[in-house]
Amino acid sequence: MLIIVFCFGVFIYLKWGAALSADLVYTMVNVNATRQQGDAHLIEVGNGKTVLIDAGSLGPAKEKLVPFLKKKKVKKIDIVFISHPHKDHYEGLLPILDAGILINEIYVNTPDKALCDREIPWGCNYQHILEYHQKLKKHGVKIKLAKPGLVFDLGNEATIKILYVFDGIHTPVGKTDINDLSLIMMLEQFGHKVLFTGDLNRPIGRYLAENAHDIRAEILKIPHHGTEGAAPNSFFQAVDPEYALVPAPSHLWCSKRSLRIREWFKKNQIPVFVNGFHGNVKVEIQKKKMRIIPENEVMNLCQE
Repeated sequence: MLIIVFCFGVFIYLKWGAALSADLVYTMVNVNATRQQGDAHLIEVGNGKTVLIDAGSLGPAKEKLVPFLKKKKVKKIDIVFISHPHKDHYEGLLPILDAGILINEIYVNTPDKALCDREIPWGCNYQHILEYHQKLKKHGVKIKLAKPGLVFDLGNEATIKILYVFDGIHTPVGKTDINDLSLIMMLEQFGHKVLFTGDLNRPIGRYLAENAHDIRAEILKIPHHGTEGAAPNSFFQAVDPEYALVPAPSHLWCSKRSLRIREWFKKNQIPVFVNGFHGNVKVEIQKKKMRIIPENEVMNLCQE
């Protein structure tokens, strides 16, 4: 099957899975094949490290993420970043370990208990997080605190930097919800940049739009599955991306909840890739070029 690839405004036709030489491959893994939303982002650096940002919910991790990792013959993940403590971002870790895939270390932003537990039963649950951490430790996984300014050398001139981390209590905008605990991270290689935003919401998103001077990137992982509560349009303007990736089911991206964000990217003529339509979406980086390769060919999202 032929797949359309947007490469700096030029259409290139490639086959999904075709063997291409790349210094870094980042895949937005499709843990959004059903009506359940989630995030899972695999980064593989040639002659370097393997990194996972978020792991989706339990079911999608078993059904989609673990088979994907096995097909890619991933036997060890050097670093895992959990963007924030919601189950659709961290619950897939145990299925990975149960499948025999090793995880060296995990970086987390542990929430304040009261802030977390006010979301019970639908969201954050402090006791569940503690129990989950204990299970991870029994697998020999090291759990570390994510801090702003940490830089991780992935090899082959690739780095990930944690730009911003907020605790939800002592922030420039006062108390926030759990989504605004999201790690804001920049992946960079050969001058190419990808910004990861977790489920960044409006309060911290607005603050970063007005105060951050280091968030511009070619590719933006759209926060909060592209829904209305996500960072404001001013944040997207500040990032000024050439492409956007959305970990969302098709029904969610086409719903009224995502209308604002859909319209902003359409108005600004920025190509958008959505798991629920495009399947796994692969980004290949080489020194002089970058390719975005979706698994499925889709021309008109939401019949727009």
